[in-house]
Amino acid sequence: MMDAPAPLPETTTAADPPGALRGLFAALLEALHTRLELAGVELEIHLRALLRSLIWAVGAVACAMLALAFGMLTLVAALWSSHRMLALLGGTLLFVLLAALFGYLGARALRIHPDVLEGSLEQLAKDERRARGEP
Repeated sequence: MMDAPAPLPETTTAADPPGALRGLFAALLEALHTRLELAGVELEIHLRALLRSLIWAVGAVACAMLALAFGMLTLVAALWSSHRMLALLGGTLLFVLLAALFGYLGARALRIHPDVLEGSLEQLAKDERRARGEP
């Protein structure tokens, strides 16, 4: 009878590949989790800035509409004779100034905010540089 061939010795590596891959995968998931949390925070910041801008815009529109209403009442009151004219003109001027102020604040709020997810993109660029071995 023939002897069965001797089993080949198993090749063993010095490092544990499944453990190393598991550690790499865990680090990747942790980095992804951190970046998603940062993206969520930045998105919340931008949504709040957008909401603030919308509130200013609604205030500007409301004041402009009230100014128009007071302007029309002023025109009607101009046909009457008394001091009602001064009060209506004062109200019209007040609401026109408020509409201009709210419009300016809303436009400024839209201009001075940073780009969406700017911090997340910066962190990803740092991670990419570190992965390449750059300082």
